Amino acid sequence: MGKLDTDSFEQFLESIKQAGVVINNESALRERMAEAFNWRFAFTTMVANGRRAGIFFEEKDQRADRKKIRRAFAKFNFPQNSETILANTLGSVH
Repeated sequence: MGKLDTDSFEQFLESIKQAGVVINNESALRERMAEAFNWRFAFTTMVANGRRAGIFFEEKDQRADRKKIRRAFAKFNFPQNSETILANTLGSVH
């Protein structure tokens, strides 16, 4: 807390993509995150509700690296429930 928020949402997105997460309609997600005051909240909202806007998340070849995803969420200071929401979303797309 008290830390200036200089983390880049682009770096976060690249981290989860490298962990095996596929972002469908990524350009729309990036646009929403760029416009948001709190990009972490915008991301979590799109994970939970983005399907209506064509934004959804899948595992690349059903092989996402959960440890890398967990590290990305921790590195970029997401609340625990955000990672859980993504995990539930990835688990439901089979």
